[in-house]
Amino acid sequence: MTAFAPLTEELAQGHLMPRIVEVALARAGEVVVADDRAALTGADLLRRAASVRAAVLRSGSDAPVAVLRGHDVGAVAAIVGVVAAGVPVVVLDPTTPAPRLRHYVQAAGTTVCISDAARAATAAEVAELVLDPERDDPPGSHDPATLPAVAAELLARTARPEDVALIVYTSGSTGAPKGVACDHRSILHDAWVNSTGTDCYGAGRTVVHLLPMAFSAGICVTFAGLLSGATLQLFDPRSRSVSELPAWMRQVGADTLLASPAILRGALAALGPTGRLDGLRSLTMAGETVHGRELEAIRRAVGPGCSLRNRYGSTETWLMTEYALEADDPSPSGATPVGWAVPGATLAVEDEQGVRHTEGTGRVVLRSRWLGGSYYRDPERTAAVWTEHPDGTRSFRTSDIGTLGSDGCLRLLGRSDHSVKIRGLLVEPGEVDALLFTQPDVREALTVGRPSPRTGRTVLVSYVVPDGPRPQASAVRAAVRAELPSHFVPEHVVFLDALPRTERGKLDRSALPEPPLSSAPWEAPRSSWEEIVFEQFAAVLELDEFSIHDDFFELGGDSLAAEALVSRMLAVAGERVGTLSTSVLAEAPTVARFADVARAGTRTSTPTLVPLRPEGQGRALYLVAGAGSAALALRTLAHRIEADVPVIGLQAHGLENRGIPDWSVRAIARRHLKVVRARQPEGPYRLAGHSFGGLVALEMAQQLRAAGQEVELLAVLDSFPPEPGLAPHGEFPTLTAKAKEAVSLALTGIAPHPGLGHYIRFFRQGMFLQRFYRTDVYPGRTVVVVAADDVDAAARRKWDDHLSGPARIIDVPGEHMSILREPRVGAVADILSAALRETDGTPAP
Repeated sequence: MTAFAPLTEELAQGHLMPRIVEVALARAGEVVVADDRAALTGADLLRRAASVRAAVLRSGSDAPVAVLRGHDVGAVAAIVGVVAAGVPVVVLDPTTPAPRLRHYVQAAGTTVCISDAARAATAAEVAELVLDPERDDPPGSHDPATLPAVAAELLARTARPEDVALIVYTSGSTGAPKGVACDHRSILHDAWVNSTGTDCYGAGRTVVHLLPMAFSAGICVTFAGLLSGATLQLFDPRSRSVSELPAWMRQVGADTLLASPAILRGALAALGPTGRLDGLRSLTMAGETVHGRELEAIRRAVGPGCSLRNRYGSTETWLMTEYALEADDPSPSGATPVGWAVPGATLAVEDEQGVRHTEGTGRVVLRSRWLGGSYYRDPERTAAVWTEHPDGTRSFRTSDIGTLGSDGCLRLLGRSDHSVKIRGLLVEPGEVDALLFTQPDVREALTVGRPSPRTGRTVLVSYVVPDGPRPQASAVRAAVRAELPSHFVPEHVVFLDALPRTERGKLDRSALPEPPLSSAPWEAPRSSWEEIVFEQFAAVLELDEFSIHDDFFELGGDSLAAEALVSRMLAVAGERVGTLSTSVLAEAPTVARFADVARAGTRTSTPTLVPLRPEGQGRALYLVAGAGSAALALRTLAHRIEADVPVIGLQAHGLENRGIPDWSVRAIARRHLKVVRARQPEGPYRLAGHSFGGLVALEMAQQLRAAGQEVELLAVLDSFPPEPGLAPHGEFPTLTAKAKEAVSLALTGIAPHPGLGHYIRFFRQGMFLQRFYRTDVYPGRTVVVVAADDVDAAARRKWDDHLSGPARIIDVPGEHMSILREPRVGAVADILSAALRETDGTPAP
């Protein structure tokens, strides 16, 4: 390796490119950056950067230029090439949805994007002109210029130290992300602080680079490695399993690791209690709080030869503080401090009156002569937090609250605004709210960060007031995921009738209820098969992180999500899962249990019976599902019923097993009674049914009474009475359409239908059978529940002519399906609970 001058604080007065070129020329034959498919020597980096620079100059744009690539060597070369072209670079994260990327591009005034073949389509969605220098001018396609000539090209455009080299976007408090403009001087100084200024790494060191380059934490490592002479080994934890990290680090000879605590947790889990991260000399953590017990586990894994660094910084300031621990230093108790100000900077805390102090508690303020940055094209917001001082220094007023000790050591306490750190990345919950307010089925929304009782880590909780029928929690999360990065997706969605407010009408955050808590232990998938099942749960629930022991329904799943899960499992695993159905999920609602049952391909002898809540002491309540609906749709209702009785679901034959369906309400009732009486040979019986299931329950009651059995309760939940003229009939625009419907109907349960179309066929079949069902007036005790807000509520109330015994017709708020879901289901459960207590002779509470 040719010698080059060490990176020093004084070099921060200059421009990025001379230093990058100097180091790359000195390492012309050595690898400076590598990923899992390619490696670039210093010479390779300069040539590829020159190709990017030429493409940018040919475009004629003098506005900022975007880079949209993966976590690879091409991204590093593209970043260097754009900076060499003399325009600011905007690095885009390929996992971020296109609408969000488009916002960044438009806010920066960008029209040109450097991309690759894999991401060209997304790049075309967000920028007017997409350039792919590797495609248009591939390496080795022509006689290369001499390396000195390439270097001269890259240095042809000079820049002032205060010129903007990079724009990094961070979360915005009003739903509009802020672009932080970083100048050459501040980047150079941060690179020195990150590497040689803190003796963390430098020339000859091999650095694991696994932080996304679109965020300040990732781009600072990129520049620091290039400027200090370290070798960057790129590992993308979003496309590779973190469990691979320890072995990969040994393979590449890594001695320096910079990672978020979340990634470290995954690596430690893969290592097990006795595993080691061999060969590390330095481990840096940043992005979220590290607690004492977790720190001890990390120290055991890295061994005594590795120094640990807990760091704190922001997009606006780069690295601010560091707390270093050597082998002989005791571990701090509680939350690990973030430490002392980096070289060239001082800390203060600002009280509520705006007075700054060198110790105490308040809003953290950093001051330095190297502090650059501003909010791009936003002088008003810049002036609100950056201050110019007469001595040539600048200060930045953060939104973090901390305690500054007399020794200058800083401990962070939280945020002064509502922003939170999720997996080490800053999230402004107002951005989630702004998106949710645009959804047609959301009236109000409020998203907050709350510590998870199980892990202690902050998670997002969205409180949603529906506008009409309650949406699925997974649908809410899907809407967020479609527009915002994955760390903005709420882990919990809690539905409320109204957001709590103070007497003055302001939102009362203190009155927000806690999200449902899981008492299940935390555990990641333990096998490749559990990994497959976990992926299907995650896709349906729109969740990234949960335990294999968490309940599907407590995570926000409902019957529709259950049907979608079964469809996905059948598509992914096929014959490996036998006769999988939602009834299996009802009995095995966790990844761990569902994986076992599904892999075994368990076949049930009673596919129409689904134990919704099998535990209980009294006589069971049998709940009949509506047409085309799995019995699992009634699970929430079953679990809300207070009476201590088993609740058993019944669903159509053929719906989730191979079999020809029954073609009359009486035939369906006979089949259900055969199953019911095998379980409970003698009465009294308790029956209920929703929608078409209410008619089936009525017919079951009629047949039981005809057989001399007692039916002590019949509950009809939002069903049309057995009067065919009241139920809506399907209309067809043409005879051809009617014929197609007839053919489809005849194939119900016989011919396979992809996805959820199978359930739709059974729904239409039920509507068809309903038109032909008539029965005698029912003399038994009956409760009729009507969804008062449904368009068919008036017709569903007309039961008087069909009931001669003790009967009540009760309205509940909600629509036909929403009365089975939170928050409406509670009223229905209360009615059934009271009716069951009456049959037992138990007084109401």
